[in-house]
Parts: sequence; C-alpha cells; structure tokens
Amino acid sequence: MPQSIKQIKNRIRSIENTKKVTAALEMVSVAKLSRIDKQLYALRPFSLKMVDLLNNLASCPQAPFSTLMEKRKPGGDIALCVITSDNGLCALYNHNVIRVAEEFIRNNPKVAVRLVLIGHKGLNYFKTRYKQINNYRVGLNGNYSDKACDEITEELSGLFLSRQVDKVYVAYTHFQNSLLQKAVVEQLLNIGAEATKPIEYILEPDLESILAQIIPQYLKVKMRLILLESFTSEHAARTVAMKAATDNAKELLESLILTRNKVRQAGITQEILEISSSSEALKG
Repeated sequence: MPQSIKQIKNRIRSIENTKKVTAALEMVSVAKLSRIDKQLYALRPFSLKMVDLLNNLASCPQAPFSTLMEKRKPGGDIALCVITSDNGLCALYNHNVIRVAEEFIRNNPKVAVRLVLIGHKGLNYFKTRYKQINNYRVGLNGNYSDKACDEITEELSGLFLSRQVDKVYVAYTHFQNSLLQKAVVEQLLNIGAEATKPIEYILEPDLESILAQIIPQYLKVKMRLILLESFTSEHAARTVAMKAATDNAKELLESLILTRNKVRQAGITQEILEISSSSEALKG
C-alpha cells in the first residue's frame, strides 16, 4: 500500500530527530576520545619503563620475597575483573568483553571464578547468569579517575593478599586504533617478573625498601593503563557506531525526500489530469 504524504513527512521528521541525537552523541564521544587517548599514549611508555625496572630489580640475586609476586599452587579460586561500559550505543564493545570473559570461565571449569564487575552492562548480563559475583562498581561512565582506579586496585590486590583467590585476571578491551579494539584477558596477580641478565645496581637505601614501593606502584600503573585502554576503546567504538548511524540516517532521509517528491508530483499530475478531464467534459 503506497504511503501518504503525511506518513512520509512523519517518518522524515522522526529520522531527522534521530540524526540530531546520533550526531550529538558522536561529537561528545569524539571530544571524550581526544581527551582520554592523550592520557593513554602518555602512560604507555611509562608503564613499559616500570616493567623493565621491576624485571631488572627482581632479577637481582638478593631480591627479597614479595607476596604480590608469590606463585601459588594451581587449583585455587580465581578473581576475574570484567570491564564493560555503563551505557550502550557502542556497537560490539561490551559483547566482545563479555564473550572473552565467558570463554575464560568455561576454560577453567575446575576452579571457582569470582567476578568483580565494572560497568552496568557487565553487571546486567552476569547477575542473572552467574552466581559468584564478588563485587561490582558502576557509574564511572567512561570517565577515568585515579581515585576509582586505586580503589579497584586495592580491592583486587586485597583478594589476593588475603588468600581469598590465588590469581587475579582482568577482561578488558585493548585499544589499537579508532577502528580496531581487541578484547583480552590478562593476568594481574601474581606479578610475574621476567628474568633478565643480573645488573649490579647501587641502591639507596636498600633493595627491599625500593621494591616495597615499586611493586604496589607498578600494580597501580598497570591497572590505570587497563582502565584507560578500556575507556578509550569505549569512546572510539561509540564514535564509530554513532557516525555510522548518522550516515545511515542521512541516506534514509535522502531516499524518503525523493519518495516524498515523487508522491507529491504524482498527486499534482493526477489533479491536473482531473482538471483537464473535467474541462473537456464541460465543453461537451
């Protein structure tokens, strides 16, 4: 059944309103992305240097024992921190993180995996499907905060130090570029320092005191990097999704405007034909 002019106009008005919303969300996401990716790119080299420093210090023959680096026997409980967004409209961002988290749980059937959830989307998904939710945090809305990050780090390290779990993993999205992000699961604890060639350092005051400060700081930096990777990926995914939605709305509007013009032209032509027919009929 052909659409009337009124129906087409209503659809055009509705799509124009939708396009305004998606365009606005795109602009907001672009602004947030441009701000947070600077923090990410600034932290990445610092994080790599922290890893090198920790590996070098841990390779010293006299390096003291640290509980955060303790290797425990397999079979103990595992904590999995899953980082998702609080809001939607970000394409497959949340789906991919939840998928790798579920794969991780399936691949560890013999141990209890206790979830620490960050973001409404992960909470809404797992709360009806998984009973072992240790804790959750919502309301960050993709906005990075040192305070929130440090609180999350303390919670995860507290589970490990209190021996409630023997390993801590994080499921998050690694940011590669604006068009490509990859969901991964990475071990956070225990801290695994790679052995390097021993280097003779002159340390002040002593190696034990230095490692006591470096190891917790390294853990905070790593968690900050993970959160920045996640939030940058979220804003990038939402930017791309909203741009695609805006472009689709433009194409649909062009199609509907063309249809409206054709229907209007057909109506005018029909009226002209009726007038002509009436005129000829009056002439006899």
